[in-house]
Amino acid sequence: MIRALVLLLLFSTELLAQHVEYKSFQSKLLARDLRYGVYLPASYNSSPGKKYPVLYFLHGLFEDETRWSTRGQTDQIMDRMIAEGKIGEFIVAIPFGGTSFYTNMRDGSEKWEDAIVTEFVPMIESTYRVNASRATRGISGTSMGGYGALKIAMKHPDLFGSASAHSAVLLQDLSAAKIAAGRLQRFQALFDRIYGISQDLTYWEANNPMTLAKDTKKFNGLKLYFDCGTEDDYGFDIGARQLDALLTKTGYPHETRLYPGPHGWDYAKQHTSESLLFHWKAFSGK
Repeated sequence: MIRALVLLLLFSTELLAQHVEYKSFQSKLLARDLRYGVYLPASYNSSPGKKYPVLYFLHGLFEDETRWSTRGQTDQIMDRMIAEGKIGEFIVAIPFGGTSFYTNMRDGSEKWEDAIVTEFVPMIESTYRVNASRATRGISGTSMGGYGALKIAMKHPDLFGSASAHSAVLLQDLSAAKIAAGRLQRFQALFDRIYGISQDLTYWEANNPMTLAKDTKKFNGLKLYFDCGTEDDYGFDIGARQLDALLTKTGYPHETRLYPGPHGWDYAKQHTSESLLFHWKAFSGK
């Protein structure tokens, strides 16, 4: 009986610590309501004068804003790390990104990157108590979202001080990838709709982290972390190695990790603690 009460108390405490809200806001750029989730630390309601760093998290392809919590269990991972004193408290905001790769469509029909940068970020930081500075603003993601996080941070280093990615869609040579078995065939039509790759690769390269990383002088000290499974189903570990080599060659500081494992949340949630710690150090000026 006593053991059952203790377990119930621990379970209730964990539920109280977790606080993930799901809401929506009107995006003028996309002409639609855009759903989002937001994780608020346990002290958020009890400390009305406190402001928090913020991490923007971008979900993967064929996912939504709920997967960060329901599949990745990242809210529980954060609660444990905070309770253990490994990281401090910060807010996490997760926008719905559809299958957009968080990129403005080449034909101008949908402006997903602009919606994130010019609408979602200001909305979050005017709605919630955010310490709105570059140093305390990070961006992260997994798979499609990992690509989006790296790409958006590299294009907007004045806005984000840190960026991380798990199993990011990193492709150095799209022409080669198009014919490589198991790597890009399922994305052909999607990439053509977003980037117009059947016309040429100009727009793809303008939004490719591998290309953007060739000019690190524009990064303004952006802190970078990315990891990938060595058995990634799409071979994105090859891209992670190539990006690591490129940044190493230019002498740009960054953190790269390659761990055993495939693509997806089963892999990512094993290493979410590394990226959370990376961002907390960045928020703390370390």
